[in-house]
Amino acid sequence: MKKLLVVMSMAAAVSLLLAGVAGMFDTQTSTVHASRLAGISGAGATGIQVQNLDAASAANISADFYPQDTTKTGSTTLTAAGIPAGGAWNIYLPSAPTLDNGAYAAIISADRQIAAIARTDWLSTGGAAIYSNVMPGMNVSLPLITIDYNGQSSLISIQNTDTGRSANVTVDLIGVGSASPDLTESYTVGPGKSITIDTGTDTKYLAVPKSTPLGFLGSMNITADVPVGVQSFIDITTSDKAVYAFEGVPAEDAADVLYAPLIRRRHLGVYDTGISVVNPNTSAVDVTVTYIGTGGACSGSTTDHGPVSIAPNSSHVFYQGPVPENGLPNNCLGSAVIKATGGNVLAIVNDSKNYTEESAAYNAMPASVGGLKVALPLARNRFLAGFEVTTGIQVMNIGSSDTDRTPTNVTITFSDSSGAVMSGCTGCTASIMPLASANFLPGGSVLGVLPAGTYGSAVVESDSDPIVIIVNDFSYTGAMDAATYNGIKADL
Repeated sequence: MKKLLVVMSMAAAVSLLLAGVAGMFDTQTSTVHASRLAGISGAGATGIQVQNLDAASAANISADFYPQDTTKTGSTTLTAAGIPAGGAWNIYLPSAPTLDNGAYAAIISADRQIAAIARTDWLSTGGAAIYSNVMPGMNVSLPLITIDYNGQSSLISIQNTDTGRSANVTVDLIGVGSASPDLTESYTVGPGKSITIDTGTDTKYLAVPKSTPLGFLGSMNITADVPVGVQSFIDITTSDKAVYAFEGVPAEDAADVLYAPLIRRRHLGVYDTGISVVNPNTSAVDVTVTYIGTGGACSGSTTDHGPVSIAPNSSHVFYQGPVPENGLPNNCLGSAVIKATGGNVLAIVNDSKNYTEESAAYNAMPASVGGLKVALPLARNRFLAGFEVTTGIQVMNIGSSDTDRTPTNVTITFSDSSGAVMSGCTGCTASIMPLASANFLPGGSVLGVLPAGTYGSAVVESDSDPIVIIVNDFSYTGAMDAATYNGIKADL
């Protein structure tokens, strides 16, 4: 599977600017990022799902698309009026008649609080990836970068969120175990625009020495003189469809405790996760990952992995698959807590089926993004004939297990694609102990509230402890790659 710049496909790098409403909530800025125009044995296409988080009022939403092509100037605006409370606007780029084919960065704004995700599909091969909730910053880290690492290469999109001036960007590529950059490159990104670095085709990156016997594995630090948003695809070139995506995180959002709602070791005999942890500090940190079993052979157990010392500016992968050092049994499903001593860290979690058949990823989350109300802009039940794409939801209670041994109760409310709240769900509640998680299996009483063949959005609410969520969008037929995104804090 080879990624190419495919001029006749659609994609978007999305910078989501949440416009404030006086007296309702403070103005805030958030980002959902970023796609590039890409082909995986064919053209990719991006859809953006924008959810109105206001519980009472409709939202008016606009999206300004900036072409990645440096020979083109200006932007194209799409608008949607009256998106109902709790409803969502779906922007499928190939169906937008005013957009020429190409790659874009986009800035989305609204008169109500909104959340958004972007999903790119390669229908000719079944590849898919989702990215969400990327926060812009002037110092952003990507916890995982690959260059021909066991058949995997990275594509990194960097967007200038300032529409009034160009951004001067510097990237430092750092291999695992190395405290200093293996490569430093500088770029200029036009106002509102984005660039994409393809480590699988760029000769400067291909010339970087391997950091492991299997290829280059490491992290990337991105600095700029204006806030930028960063997102990455990683392509598994040995598979027709496996590709995964995750977001860069500003250095100030690193934390000494991170939460991963979903980890697996040979779950159902085929699924494994790996957690890539990056140390953005100038001194070493010691990191321990604690696994909390919630299903399968590890249900009810707690297992520590580490501590592992991570050098300054370096990274380490904690693998939950079949290796002895993690202490997990086969057929294990659970959640994880990542704790660092000596500094704050960042991490992403990669979830794969039989290593290369399917792949998805999500960012491990600090407590600051947990909330009593979390938005899920996309929920589906056996959607698309032949693919039957369905969303599974993993909810983690991040309340402290040291001081609180009582569960939190969570409730999921679904809305259909028109924004109408769905009723009649008998499985939309769960009781979750601190640091444990609940997995709502798709296609049953929970997502069965959405009729088969339809999609919508959802909101999850907790009655006591804050929660974090990941959503896994997968195909029942196996014809499409899995894609995972983080739920978005929606506390007003």
